[in-house]
Amino acid sequence: MKEFILKLDFLICGLIIALFFGSDVNANDEKFFSDAKKYTVEILTRIKIPFSEDEKGSSSGAGFLIDKNRGWILTNAHVVSYSPSVSQIAFYDQDYQEVEKVYVDAYTDVAILKISQKGIPETAEEAILECNIFPSIGHPVGAFGHPWGYSYTGTRGIISGITLGIDGGMLQTDAPINEGNSGGPLISMKSGKVIGINTEVYDDDSNQNTNFSERIDHVCKVLQLLKKDKDPSPPKLDIIFQTDIEERNKLIIAKSYSKTISLEEGDLILGIEGQSLDIKNERELVHALRGNLNNFNLRILRDGKKITIPGKLLPHELVTEAKGLFFSGILISDHWFRDMEELNLPKFIVHYVESGSAASVEGIS
Repeated sequence: MKEFILKLDFLICGLIIALFFGSDVNANDEKFFSDAKKYTVEILTRIKIPFSEDEKGSSSGAGFLIDKNRGWILTNAHVVSYSPSVSQIAFYDQDYQEVEKVYVDAYTDVAILKISQKGIPETAEEAILECNIFPSIGHPVGAFGHPWGYSYTGTRGIISGITLGIDGGMLQTDAPINEGNSGGPLISMKSGKVIGINTEVYDDDSNQNTNFSERIDHVCKVLQLLKKDKDPSPPKLDIIFQTDIEERNKLIIAKSYSKTISLEEGDLILGIEGQSLDIKNERELVHALRGNLNNFNLRILRDGKKITIPGKLLPHELVTEAKGLFFSGILISDHWFRDMEELNLPKFIVHYVESGSAASVEGIS
């Protein structure tokens, strides 16, 4: 009888722990990481002549299959480069094969590759993207990829926060993100769906697992526009925003060089007419404007009054169509930045000088 009571006590304790702490917290981890093996890929990229955003050489990273019919693979832009490059991908336990770039975003760290259907193994599955639900702080997540060359590795953590400031909007996580799992999926350990793209780590000697991921809900809009054969390119925002730390959840105009939007210093951007989203940072503004650059109405607060002003913006040129002139070891191409009008710099700049070349000997840099 005592033995039965003792066993019953253990059972009750177990039920109480399960009720309050969740016995299934880790129950699905193995399944979700096992599923990730079926859609995650390894990526190798080689750059011979880089534009200013990249460096010459080779690098590795991760990506994941999002559309078997189209052969689309999602990754970071920095994994496949902003320059002309050769990229290869390999599914789990498969050989490497070349892929082509479909789209590389000029604003967020996002790129889409394409592989032929013949190159997709039968065992491969599509990652399911969480386009509609935004994770809250404390949401359990897993980062999957190939950190430091350890292929198909999963690490666990939580959503630590959402980055603030004018360029905020990335997911912050304490799930380790290191060289090699950039471009891989950040997975919800509640649903198994992908909620982010592993992107970067806060690179500081005293850093304690401060890592960042591109938001999948923002990526989903890019994918939707591409599938409709619409240009998802971000706008050229020739606007300078205030960086007042006290106003980090407000997008306030410091100076505007735009000739197509009548913005004034001190204007507070509230949102886009017809959209319910309240805009708090630059990333949210870019997200709201994608696919809608030719004709939109901007809601702003000016001198204490809410008004609406019409706007039109030029899209960034497609990264995949970037061109340059390479001669005598020097690469020259155009370059855009938002305050170039005030600085009065030339449109064309030196992007790269090859070591030991004639240009290098002449001291060009």
